[in-house]
Amino acid sequence: MKIFPSKCFLLILLIGFKSSAQFSTTIPLSKDVSWGTLKNGMKYYVLHNQWPKDRVSFYFAQNVGAILENDDQNGLAHFLEHMAFNGTQNFEGKGIIDMLEKKGVRFGADINAYTAQDQTVYNLSNVPSTDDKLVDSCLLALHDWSGFLSLKEAEIDAERGVIREEWRTRRDSDFRLRLETDKALFKGSKYAKRDVIGDLNIINNFGYQVLRDYYKKWYRPDLQAVIVVGDVNVAQVEQKIIKLFSAIEMPKNPAERYYASIPKNKGIEYVLAKDKEAQETAIVLYYKKDFDKAKNAASIRKDLVDNLCADMMNRRYQEFIQNNQSSVLKMAGGASEVSRLTNSLSLYVVPKNNKTAAGFKELMIETERAVRYGFTQKELDRNKEGILSYYEDLLQNKDKISSDEFAEELVNYFLKAVPFQSIETQYENIKKSLASITLSEINQAVKKLQTADNVVLTVTGPDKVDAVYPSKEDYLDIMASVKKMPLEKYQHADTDQPLIAAELKGSKVSKEFKVDGIPAAKGYVLNNGAKIILYPTALSKDEVLFSAFSRGGSSLIKTEDIPSSQIAVGLVESSGLGKFKSTDLQDKLNGKIVSLKPYITELTEGFKGSSNQKDVETLLQLLYLYFENPRFDKDSYARMLTGFSNSLENAANANAKVFQDTISLLNSNRNKRLPIFNEAYLKQLSFEKASEIYKNRIQNAADFTFIFTGNLPDNTLSLIEKYIGSISCDSTKTENFIDNGISPADGVAKQVLIREMNVPKASVYIRFLKEFPYTYKNVFTLHILSELLSKKYMDLIREEEGGSYGVHVSSSVSRLPSDQYAMTINFDSDPEKEEKLTKIVYGQIESMQQKAAKEEDVQSVKNTVLKSRAEKVLTNSFWLGNLNSMLLNNEEFKDDTIYRKTLDEITPADIKVFAKQFFAATKTVEVIMKSKTRSADPQ
Repeated sequence: MKIFPSKCFLLILLIGFKSSAQFSTTIPLSKDVSWGTLKNGMKYYVLHNQWPKDRVSFYFAQNVGAILENDDQNGLAHFLEHMAFNGTQNFEGKGIIDMLEKKGVRFGADINAYTAQDQTVYNLSNVPSTDDKLVDSCLLALHDWSGFLSLKEAEIDAERGVIREEWRTRRDSDFRLRLETDKALFKGSKYAKRDVIGDLNIINNFGYQVLRDYYKKWYRPDLQAVIVVGDVNVAQVEQKIIKLFSAIEMPKNPAERYYASIPKNKGIEYVLAKDKEAQETAIVLYYKKDFDKAKNAASIRKDLVDNLCADMMNRRYQEFIQNNQSSVLKMAGGASEVSRLTNSLSLYVVPKNNKTAAGFKELMIETERAVRYGFTQKELDRNKEGILSYYEDLLQNKDKISSDEFAEELVNYFLKAVPFQSIETQYENIKKSLASITLSEINQAVKKLQTADNVVLTVTGPDKVDAVYPSKEDYLDIMASVKKMPLEKYQHADTDQPLIAAELKGSKVSKEFKVDGIPAAKGYVLNNGAKIILYPTALSKDEVLFSAFSRGGSSLIKTEDIPSSQIAVGLVESSGLGKFKSTDLQDKLNGKIVSLKPYITELTEGFKGSSNQKDVETLLQLLYLYFENPRFDKDSYARMLTGFSNSLENAANANAKVFQDTISLLNSNRNKRLPIFNEAYLKQLSFEKASEIYKNRIQNAADFTFIFTGNLPDNTLSLIEKYIGSISCDSTKTENFIDNGISPADGVAKQVLIREMNVPKASVYIRFLKEFPYTYKNVFTLHILSELLSKKYMDLIREEEGGSYGVHVSSSVSRLPSDQYAMTINFDSDPEKEEKLTKIVYGQIESMQQKAAKEEDVQSVKNTVLKSRAEKVLTNSFWLGNLNSMLLNNEEFKDDTIYRKTLDEITPADIKVFAKQFFAATKTVEVIMKSKTRSADPQ
């Protein structure tokens, strides 16, 4: 299950002293939502939404979390969340999961939950809404979660092992650093003692009644909400909720659901946290403030003003890094949620190695520049335009907002009174607010973001002998000195010139052709040789997706130049296009809904992009510039090298990198064309070679196929003729990739790594690769086989053994450079259990070859595949991906009839035969990383 503990940068959950709090909003809930409060205090919200079609999502929100635990319950809120899937009044054992998986609803992807300090939320997503009995069963599951968990002793004991392994898996360097910084961030607060997953000693030893006491005390109707969003009859679902959930009794004399506040602090609290595996130094400055408990038009407008300030600040930060020989790798700022009662302005900087003080000073200088002189009208107008454009696009494509997105917003409405309005209302309100916000108001607001008190400064970085960190006094001196420094006002770059100033001649269509299997798709060849595929759809009102490919890739590059080829695209992206540096290009594209990224892989090069109808021309202009006028900036290259060098300085201590590098080496049989990122790699990099490789690979439109799908504007083809038709071409020159034999060695390649670890852990990676002829049936069979193994490992390794938080099984089929079938299995565990669990992995593989799977298990996987297909065919991305694959691999399109027929024909006997064929004499890679010594798990 998911855990939302303290912070991902700029998102933090905390608490401290007890206080009462009632969140409210004066802004009416959208009239599209049917809602109410039952006599027992439970809330419900029901919303009709048709994306995905014939699907419905059920959310059960609890306004309780880890912060309400007693000291002897530390970790039990999260433990209880797990137990919700281990037996209830109406669903024995794994009954909820089993019921839904038979209908194609996947555990993990669709069936999940998360626990945070202040809430616990369960979800059953993308459930077929045309099955009335299934809808009723999902409501019954939510009913049972409310107060009818079985909490059987045997199930509790079995789950201890799962939680133990989740605890082990999550204790990485970032987690350890966070535990240290939390001591300052949450000083004097209960949050400093509640990391959600909890105290391992308690997890291992708590009495059954302790868990039941927490459940009885806090899982009750007045702290719960039923949320149903999807393609359902709202009135019918509402009546079902009222009938089913009203019968749940509200306990007498309930405990107060208190909220805790973080103690105020004078001046700045400071903490330095170091870890041997940390890869960079990061400084975060938190300016804490009280949240508005009442959400109204004024508070929303204030949030919008603060967000505009943060957006403009971030643009300046990026521009500063791009245009100066800076001591900084990253800078950012913005609002962060600290708790239900506290938020903050957070400033963040990652300095270059050994330039911590200088990097922090640059952050303070650029922040002070904005505070002292404010922003400009041009900056404000630009950001207003960007926000308005975002909401216009949201409004145009409101029919493609998923039920899960709406459900999560309703969860926030229930928990924190965050207003929930229709997209139309949001758009109108934003438009009015933006029109009324003045530059003077913005410049007054930015002066109030920083405060003298209630500030926390956290510094995290590598724990190594030669690392030097400034003291708290050093940071205070820097902040004070910057306030007194003479600073110049911010100066704008000129971005008013057009993206393309030259007159383009273009070229017309010389030939048309059909796309087999997709009658509505049409093919064109331009006079310059470029091949175009247009597939207009009405699947989304204002979405255009684009891809392009050409064969060749880095397979045609000299081995010694492979590192330079791998940074070629990044060099252009950081340098810019045409007359525009990268930051200037971002400003130029402000307010436009457009995205385009080039790529160079081993076998191909190409593009992936998207836009709305209005900005298709901008998409094509960018495409033209990526071909004809990319920039190669030496300062950008130098910044890239510095970033690479910084990341390598402590890489030898990073267990995850060592593990992944070993996997890469064995998967390529140490082929030099798949180099490891290390110091030798850096020495092979060349600005000149990277530039030349890009120009060599991204050129000659006649060797590319360009694919467009979506709600294409009427003038799409004429725009293509103008821009793609103007790209330089040589129709006599076509390329293909070279098979450089990048593959594992024959037989079994195995390596065991013994590493120093803070928490004892074993990580296991196993990959099987087999070459044999491609068939559509084999693709399905491999997928079903991997899913069956995944279920077996869930039952045996996670549930019965309590040996791992999860065993991940994935499969893939590739056509280029040859037909290959692959399966990967990986998991973490206690090092003392690794050998036993690995034997189980191989034992189940052997079992699949000896004994046919159960028909009902096979059918369950088939149902999931069919359900997923029904959802995907309604998206433009499905059709773009299929067109790209068809044309690249010279395949035929498989329509729904062929798809279903092929899937239906696969039997358990077929899977058994395939398993024997696949696992016989495969190329196998096995990498196991274990801790060096076994000691007691730290608490």
